[in-house]
Amino acid sequence: MKGETRQFTGVQVLRFAAAMLVVVMHITQAISMHISGTGPRHYWEAGSAGVDIFFVISGFVMAMSTASLPSGGPARPSQLSAAWVFMRRRLIRIAPLYWFYTLLKVALLLAMPALAARSSVEPGHLAASLLFVPTMSPWGLVQPTLPVGWTLNFEMLFYAVFAVAIALGAPRIRFCLAAFGLVFAAGYLLPDSVALNFYAQTLVFEFILGVCIAHAYLHFRRPGPLAGLAVIAAGALYMFAPDWGHSADRFATWGCGAALIVLGAVWLEPWTVRAPLASRLSFLGDASYSIYLSHTFVVPAGVQALKRLGVQDSLAVALAVGLAVVVAGCLSYVWLERPMTAFFKRALFGAPKLSYQTPGK
Repeated sequence: MKGETRQFTGVQVLRFAAAMLVVVMHITQAISMHISGTGPRHYWEAGSAGVDIFFVISGFVMAMSTASLPSGGPARPSQLSAAWVFMRRRLIRIAPLYWFYTLLKVALLLAMPALAARSSVEPGHLAASLLFVPTMSPWGLVQPTLPVGWTLNFEMLFYAVFAVAIALGAPRIRFCLAAFGLVFAAGYLLPDSVALNFYAQTLVFEFILGVCIAHAYLHFRRPGPLAGLAVIAAGALYMFAPDWGHSADRFATWGCGAALIVLGAVWLEPWTVRAPLASRLSFLGDASYSIYLSHTFVVPAGVQALKRLGVQDSLAVALAVGLAVVVAGCLSYVWLERPMTAFFKRALFGAPKLSYQTPGK
């Protein structure tokens, strides 16, 4: 299964930036709780917009990597095989590392129950977490055992819908729009369903924005890098300059802003790929998934350790913990994620019969 296999350095940089936005958000929350004493509700909430950037990138990458597959006409056996190749590679890429960090958290909670101020282990909830099924947690929120994994529940929905579109040879944008629209509507028609209510959020449509960007890249003339720079600036201002508040629709605010940033990064690629640090930045993009999962352990431990050492300056704490998160995430990528991914590819599926490579993620 061959698609557009090139890697976009700009998209890689965005993956790292998106992960760090979430990291900074959690660092400011930990500082508020343990250093400044202002409480868990005083933190930089806009860092959550990194998730929206992730979702748009996901749609872009999925569409680019499967661009050569038929998207109109009757389904054929080869398309079923391609859909299975697509889905199994997504599972290998996402699940093992997530399972590792989820089970690591379980082990820590069982070994040190005092850590369970807001988290606890319940077998049914743990099983649902490992299977990417949204369910109510023992602490009263619709979150998996590893709370940041809530985004992966959306990712798995994205992958499943996209795989069905591949299998059916359906037009990607229209099929995904219809599928997510049905899921969105079902969440309101069946209010007792925890999973459907979880998915009934407008951010499910951010994935389609990424698919649309890929479609535009493949079928329309692309502006120059200067236009890309302007679009990135406009998207960043739109996302972060206003104080959108909790009442604002996430798709219309952070989602559309994220789409502008991703679109601009794609247009800016001719400059980005020639940047002196392009290869190093691309590596940080590769490590972004490890950074995202591992930072939930590094941030609280780092803030608490600096507090015990007497460090009270919030900026110093944020910089030190942020650096520790990047280092730990890179080590996780090199020592855990890459070997784990390679192992599962060999052990579970062997050498793929069809050539397939996913860029960037």
